[in-house]
Amino acid sequence: MKKITSDNLFPYLIITLAWTWCMGLLPYFLGLGDTSTGNIIFKLMAGPAPSFVALIFVFITYTKEQKKDYFGRIINFKQIGIKWPLLTMIFFAVVCGTTILVSVFVFGGEIPEFEGINTLINQPHMVFVFLFFAVMSGPFNEEFGWRGFALDRLFLRYGFWIGSVVLGFIWGIWHLPWYFYKGNGQYIFWHVSPIHGIMYIVSTITLSCVISIIYIKTKRSILSGFFVHMVSNFFTGSVLIYPFDDKYIVTLLYVTIILETLVILYFANNNKFKYEIKEQIVSINTGVRCPSNNRTVTVRRQ
Repeated sequence: MKKITSDNLFPYLIITLAWTWCMGLLPYFLGLGDTSTGNIIFKLMAGPAPSFVALIFVFITYTKEQKKDYFGRIINFKQIGIKWPLLTMIFFAVVCGTTILVSVFVFGGEIPEFEGINTLINQPHMVFVFLFFAVMSGPFNEEFGWRGFALDRLFLRYGFWIGSVVLGFIWGIWHLPWYFYKGNGQYIFWHVSPIHGIMYIVSTITLSCVISIIYIKTKRSILSGFFVHMVSNFFTGSVLIYPFDDKYIVTLLYVTIILETLVILYFANNNKFKYEIKEQIVSINTGVRCPSNNRTVTVRRQ
């Protein structure tokens, strides 16, 4: 059975960046940046590019068995398990809480108004609406591509850590159009200080590495990328605690980088994880899923 190779990696990245930048910046340069028409073009045409382009490559270049494996790793909840989703939620809850404390007590910011939490208390069924927007605001538009298509190829070409950093950098610069539209975090970062705008790219690199860690820990579950991305948006973004001031969002940037870096340092020095990286890269190279932790698993080819 045909295995995954690094072929199509650069065409995928180039097409995705070109598509997003062109469609994302077009409304701004046409003077439609602050209009509903411009916002529709920006959000609907630019945002979904990573996933849409990846799905085109998957349907055109993958064999029937590869497609089955690809979509299986997206919908297989058993593969992702309970442990890593739970740890993910705890981690981003800590990020959110730490950010609020630092923003308020160190930098004199305002306490967020927690409209999302208040809504859930009064209308618990709204959790499904919030989760829907948390998924659609990033994971659905992006994760079919970033983790689903590009990540394995980057591992093959550059190894685990460099591949994760490269993807994080690409992910960061992919957000270029977001710097031009009010209401986006990237716009706020840049207009408060260009240094914050640059550090945003650092934050996508650290988050990329964290997602890659969980991706390996869940035996290359693409669903894990969806989940971490969703939880990050759900806990630290506007879903639960909005509205908040600029001090909160700038503080969030640096708290996230620091805490994610601590996670990265822990796993970078973990011998068991080093073995798991080698194991999963062998799986990508050979198209055969490797056994783990002395347990028998189903052999699966890509």
